[in-house]
Amino acid sequence: METFKPPSALNLMGNLRENWRRWIQRFELFLTASGKVKETEKVQCAILLHLIGDEALKIYNTFTFGEGRDKFSVLKKKFEDYVNPRKNTVFERYKFWECKQQEGETIDQFITELKTQAKSCEFGDQTDSMIRDRIVFGVSDIRLKERLLCESSELTLEKAA
Repeated sequence: METFKPPSALNLMGNLRENWRRWIQRFELFLTASGKVKETEKVQCAILLHLIGDEALKIYNTFTFGEGRDKFSVLKKKFEDYVNPRKNTVFERYKFWECKQQEGETIDQFITELKTQAKSCEFGDQTDSMIRDRIVFGVSDIRLKERLLCESSELTLEKAA
């Protein structure tokens, strides 16, 4: 049987809600791919608590449970309730505005990274224009940057991409 790499510990820095969303997605994929989804909920909870990392385990130890301590859905909900109010929009926007195209990164990869970052920034109906502007500021190809700047007010996210 193939072995599947479990997710690394939950990252508690930055956008905790987004970090949790991605971590639990990877964890549930791991359970399915490894066949552990067939285990009891108590075993699934133990696997989650084993993999989630020391700092997140400390958070778990603060939870109070009525019934359902060994129910996966209850444990998942406890973590979701914990992470949902903890979003630092200023920090998320800082990360977005600091994002630059990395060496070896394609323009498509850069745009995907910007779109991913922008989801956490609460830009609302300004999201596309913010991404467009960050493309112009952050693209590493000087000729492309000049071409984008020449587009002036007619430049849209679609044209920039």
